[in-house]
Amino acid sequence: MDIHIKGAREHNLQNLELRIPREKLVVITGVSGSGKSSLAFDTLYAEGYRKYVESLSTRARQLLEQIKRPEVDFIHGLSPVVAIEQRSAAGSNPRSTVATITEIADYSRLLWAVCGEQFDPIDGGRIERRSLDDCIRRVYREPEESRLMILAPVMTARASVIREEIPHLRQKGFQRVRIAGTVYELDEAERFPSQTGELELEVIVDRIVLREDQRSRLADSLELAFREGLDRALVMTQDNRDAPWKEIRLSRALAGATSGQVYDPLTPRHFSWNHPEGACETCGGVGQTRQFNEMLLVPDPSKSVKKGAIKPLRLGSKGMIIKHNAILKQLAEQLPFDPNTAWEELPADVRQTILGGGGERLFSFKLKRGNTKPEALPWNGVLDLLDDIRRETSSDGLRARLLAYQVASECPSCHGQRLNARARNVLVSGKRFTDFLSQSIGDAHNFVLQSLLPEERLMPAREALIGLEQRLGFLVEVGLSYMTLDRAYSTLSGGEAQRVRLATQLGMGLVGVCYVLDEPSIGLHPHDNDKLIHTLLDLRNRGNAVVVVEHDEATIRVADWLIELGPGAGAQGGKLVFEGTPEECKTDKKSRTGPYLSGQRTLMKDVKDREPAYGRLTVLNAREHNLRGLNVGFPLKLLTVVCGVSGSGKSTLVNDVLAQAASWKLNGAKAIPGAHDGLDGLDAFKSVIRVDQDPIGRSPRSNPATYTKVFDHLRDLYAKCPLSKVRGYKGSRFSFNVRGGRCERCQGDGQIKLDMQFLGDVFVECPSCHGRRYNRETLEVRFKGVNIAEALDMTVDEALAHFKNMPKIAERLQTLSAVGLGYVKLGQPANSLSGGEAQRIKLSLELAKRQQGETLYLLDEPTTGLHWDDIQKLLDLLYQLREAGNTIILIEHHSDIIRLADWVIELGPGGGSAGGHLVYEGKPAGLKSCEKSLTGRYL
Repeated sequence: MDIHIKGAREHNLQNLELRIPREKLVVITGVSGSGKSSLAFDTLYAEGYRKYVESLSTRARQLLEQIKRPEVDFIHGLSPVVAIEQRSAAGSNPRSTVATITEIADYSRLLWAVCGEQFDPIDGGRIERRSLDDCIRRVYREPEESRLMILAPVMTARASVIREEIPHLRQKGFQRVRIAGTVYELDEAERFPSQTGELELEVIVDRIVLREDQRSRLADSLELAFREGLDRALVMTQDNRDAPWKEIRLSRALAGATSGQVYDPLTPRHFSWNHPEGACETCGGVGQTRQFNEMLLVPDPSKSVKKGAIKPLRLGSKGMIIKHNAILKQLAEQLPFDPNTAWEELPADVRQTILGGGGERLFSFKLKRGNTKPEALPWNGVLDLLDDIRRETSSDGLRARLLAYQVASECPSCHGQRLNARARNVLVSGKRFTDFLSQSIGDAHNFVLQSLLPEERLMPAREALIGLEQRLGFLVEVGLSYMTLDRAYSTLSGGEAQRVRLATQLGMGLVGVCYVLDEPSIGLHPHDNDKLIHTLLDLRNRGNAVVVVEHDEATIRVADWLIELGPGAGAQGGKLVFEGTPEECKTDKKSRTGPYLSGQRTLMKDVKDREPAYGRLTVLNAREHNLRGLNVGFPLKLLTVVCGVSGSGKSTLVNDVLAQAASWKLNGAKAIPGAHDGLDGLDAFKSVIRVDQDPIGRSPRSNPATYTKVFDHLRDLYAKCPLSKVRGYKGSRFSFNVRGGRCERCQGDGQIKLDMQFLGDVFVECPSCHGRRYNRETLEVRFKGVNIAEALDMTVDEALAHFKNMPKIAERLQTLSAVGLGYVKLGQPANSLSGGEAQRIKLSLELAKRQQGETLYLLDEPTTGLHWDDIQKLLDLLYQLREAGNTIILIEHHSDIIRLADWVIELGPGGGSAGGHLVYEGKPAGLKSCEKSLTGRYL
């Protein structure tokens, strides 16, 4: 039985009717904006989720997120639906890692808690639990006839508290105690120490000469000492009267064999950085602390200390600034240094002393007004001074401004490992828990298979071990073997986050489910894509329906059934263009995908190839993350593609090193670039522009018109209309974000939310403005018969025709249309735009600016979510930028983009620890003959 969908009208779907075969791999494709996600997620998944929720009790429904009923007549034959969307992990909890999201951390914690060998963080000795017999055997290792004094540690407290305890000890029959290392008779209370601070009180249980016939007495004395000392005892031994006393610390509790320090039994909580028992005390389990950074403290090294080179010292009250100036003046006289000399010209040791302090050297500071004498004080440095200000200030505003000069740095206590010393000193097969999580998934999987699974002593945690191996294996299957387990989940791309969730679903082993996936191939090299396709086929072979929204050619070719929507985007889309097998699609005349599958059409570039004859932008000795000291040159005024398998270091090189270093120097950005020695050739650029796929806004109030500034020009235009001038309306009158012109009943939203308790939230059209967001008076102002609400409801192409005589508006609309977004409405909420659409809107904003050349453009996988037709438009635009004298660098996996590039740089050869090397640089044609290149095999 097929899944029968009839009358689908969600968003731009045109009363669609189709059948989706069960237990097949079904790919939904089509141009951007054709309605693919509307069909797969907003219709198919939404109806499946809604039916599941309605099958639950009223109480359960109140606890679950509700989804509105999709616009569809019916969906028959629907089984439970699981959606694995391409949601970016950015913004997620900074404590979440790949290991925690996939439950690998949970299984690992149990394994280390049950089977770990414990070592004392104090001295590295073993932590173990000893019986009374073990303790007696330890004492009898001392020389015979040794003098023994057996003590019980009672408390560590102030002298006054100790004095209160003495009568209780006397009642128990004890005669002597040791306080702070000195033995006293209980009757000598007047001799007890009285100094402030805490003192250690130990009661002397017995004094024995070590002989074999004293074993029974020693056992009784140790038993009593353990009882009084809460399972701790101290044995003082002396070989002869002239020898010094030696301490032996014993415990029947879990304790260090050498130090005697008692520890609680291990639980999985000890290996959780979200729990006080496991988290590092310094950073609280985050692995990082915020510290002031020299590069941020001195943003302009050409300034002198007197002119304010150390910028944060100019913050705060007037009195605080005067005090800081006085300190620097007195420091200059004594170091000495010239406060009028540029910071960059001061000797390195002077700069280090100013910022980091003068060590034990004392300086003469006069910090108070009047005739007070100078004080001899150490100088701990500007960094320490700012730390004191941050901690002690009562001004939240000053503390917030100081944040701009801090960066997240590795925690000095745990060195970024998040756990405290106790947890970091537990080993399983010679490996710490933190070492295990710092491995790549592939290495961790091999470690479990080769080192852990064969070990018989791990049998108590056998179930945890098997669960750990399975989850690691599923992550390897979906092509994530290069990723480290302790990598922050928030740093994953949308495609990586989706594949992590896909691996979790593989572990569940469900049958008869309908899986809906959103472009899972995003960010995957063709070499890694083969593993993903194998995973999708495995899900299908288990008896599940797998529905994938996808543009990847390899995935389309292996699909059992292909559904293409279109023929255009927006209002021109939403129709069923083709359904059938990929082979049938090749010869279908209506399909826009078929010609690319058959080879009749291919991506082309309409400009001539260009030689690298304009110099290079060179990154020197890049060594961030897994980069192996790379020196990489990017030819100027060319389109360069950086490629390589997943995890090879592409994003690290382009985003973390090149982009941040260029932004730091050209745009004054405050992000600290990754480790490298410098950039050569950056003086050839006036600015750097990064175009990524982050949303253009998180709020539904953000839209293409607001982001591209078209809305500003529209408001100015409507403010100049005759009726606006008569009524005195300004441009702000036509904003739905401020009072005045908007509808106050819905506050400019156009709809009102109704709380339906255990049913899904219902949004109804505002009865006052009828969804138009503005009040009646504002809507009476019209330009060429159209009011502001109707203008925002136009598509880009409709608005371009209507406002063609308004140059400021038409220019920006023209570039939006040129990047293939003519179907998008000006007022479409930003949170409903895909990552690819958001990226093209950003690109159009840059294209709308006057092109002066000498700009560095950096794009991260711009073909994500694009059909071949859309990629062709994007490629034309990128070469248009190149022809204007700009330099373009792309991170890309698409084989056609690599083939058509001017220059290719490939990193690898593998991912993670096997990556970070320069595999190839040169023209695309040379990739095929490069033996190490995995990309060349797929071109």
